[in-house]
Amino acid sequence: MFKLQKTAIIFGLFILTSFNTRSYAQSDYFSHPRMCSSEELHRELKDKTLNMVWYFGQDSYFRFMSKNDEVYFEIYLGALPNIYDDFISEVKSRFAESAVGELQGLVFSYMLSNEGKEEMNVVRQPPRQGHPDGDSYLLAERRIIEGAKPVYIQEEELATIIKNHPVLFYTGAGLSIASNVPAMNELRNLLELEKGENFLFSLRGAIENPREFASKISFFHRACFSSTPTQAHFALKELADLKHIRLITENLDCLHEASGAYPYRIDAKHLRDQVGSEFLTQFDYIICVGLSYDDRGFLGWYKERNPRGKIISIDLQLPSYLGDEDFLLIGDLQEVIPSLKSAIINEYTQCD
Repeated sequence: MFKLQKTAIIFGLFILTSFNTRSYAQSDYFSHPRMCSSEELHRELKDKTLNMVWYFGQDSYFRFMSKNDEVYFEIYLGALPNIYDDFISEVKSRFAESAVGELQGLVFSYMLSNEGKEEMNVVRQPPRQGHPDGDSYLLAERRIIEGAKPVYIQEEELATIIKNHPVLFYTGAGLSIASNVPAMNELRNLLELEKGENFLFSLRGAIENPREFASKISFFHRACFSSTPTQAHFALKELADLKHIRLITENLDCLHEASGAYPYRIDAKHLRDQVGSEFLTQFDYIICVGLSYDDRGFLGWYKERNPRGKIISIDLQLPSYLGDEDFLLIGDLQEVIPSLKSAIINEYTQCD
């Protein structure tokens, strides 16, 4: 019997910012922070594009793309259980005369231009071919530990670790919430997308009111690229500069750039093929900031390549990737990160 797979979210679709990888040895790739000027930020934001896709089943998906005030989205349906037959027939019957009907599987598409012009069922890009290769997204098996009891630490202990050890900062959506950038759960709620077998049915709103749906995508786009960075973003930029490291992030927004630092957005293929894993052995700790889940398998990759390495999480609750040997600092990121920055920089200043 066909069993619908749990909805998978695949994202992280920025093209890597131009960066001369040949300038450094592979093991030094993340030992060089890259700062972002206001002029560079302006150029970056001009052409930033969001491209996100939700897969359900083996070869069915919903995706959207947005750039400035232009939005495009499409629904592609492959082999699905019989419970969806009536819904699919209803959608196809409404758009039977469209050009999209000639493309097997693509049942609906919509584009809203930045001039406010609407186009329905005009294919902007060729439909995707099946489910993506997991190797293009995941570095390793996601690190998920059940029933772990990590060591709880305080700010003073973490400040000592940052000061005395090579560390790497890895940020997640929790860092940007204070800037009103929706995390993935909030985005799904904004678009009224449900999980599991109801995901497809929840796309009815996109089909029946596509302009309103597109406006919600535009809201998310603006939140990612027009929001103001928090004090925690600025503090992380200063810490990265002080430790001479490059920030790593899973976030789609440009708040790190707006704070003055170009982050590295996880790209599994680029890391494996061009950077390699040797750089992981030089970091004693990866400090996760607002990261609740090892979505890209980066932490799993780190532990595989550097078994002695430790993970530290700064968050309000226990994330799923910490083991008994790892550390957790419970606290508000917007208070903890600036406080850590001040303590560490003051100590460095006194030493000088």
